[in-house]
Amino acid sequence: MKRLPLAGCRVLITRPRRAGEDLAERLQALGAIPLLFPTIDIRPPEDPRPLEEAARQASAFDWILFTSASGVHAFMEALQAAGGSRGDLARVRLGAIGPATARALQQYGLTVNYLPPVYLSEAIADGLEEVKGRRILLPRADIARRELAERLRARGAEVVEVTAYRVALGGDPEALRAILTPRPHRVTFTSPSTARALAELLERLPEPLRPADLPAVCIGPVTAAEARALGFPIAAVAREHTREGLIQALVESWAGHLSDPLA
Repeated sequence: MKRLPLAGCRVLITRPRRAGEDLAERLQALGAIPLLFPTIDIRPPEDPRPLEEAARQASAFDWILFTSASGVHAFMEALQAAGGSRGDLARVRLGAIGPATARALQQYGLTVNYLPPVYLSEAIADGLEEVKGRRILLPRADIARRELAERLRARGAEVVEVTAYRVALGGDPEALRAILTPRPHRVTFTSPSTARALAELLERLPEPLRPADLPAVCIGPVTAAEARALGFPIAAVAREHTREGLIQALVESWAGHLSDPLA
């Protein structure tokens, strides 16, 4: 019988629960032992009024750019709550950072007008057609990086940023301590915030575990840079910054696990 590519690999999954469950299912099919522990929680903005106002004025924007599926769902909920519908976006062009965000838009029957060849926010800013004088809306997380807005403004766009959702610390140290015994072989990070949250939770353990004890597989270079700065050794970085790319990086990383001191 052929050995599954992730047989015996204990993988700590840190992304929010709904997305984490999908990833866990895929990894289990490849032989992994998924350990689902969402380190972040997606919550509504403390002040919903800016998002609601942006949703009411949706048709006045030339572009709306989404950098996460969570941003899509939050914006569409605000649009519907304001009495609007997808018809209000008929003349608005929509951009998505990557395939998962694009799929979230398609779930609402919306067409994605721009998907960058590299799934990074900077690639959206650099790859769009002429944006000078265009009104662009960015519904984003409260902790979102500013690079996208800054690059668009540098190109002459009028950019409106609104908080679509908040990223809060998820889980509790006691539950984490239980899931870390025995220690995972790999931890997956799909955003810088998942890495920061895990590092903070590790510090809160009665007997703190060092990030250096958890080799990380990261969805992209921005996430990897943050994880490395926090002390996590980087076992692999996905070449394609998607869930499938993350899985492939994990498989390739685990292929050499016989030389891994944690195997």
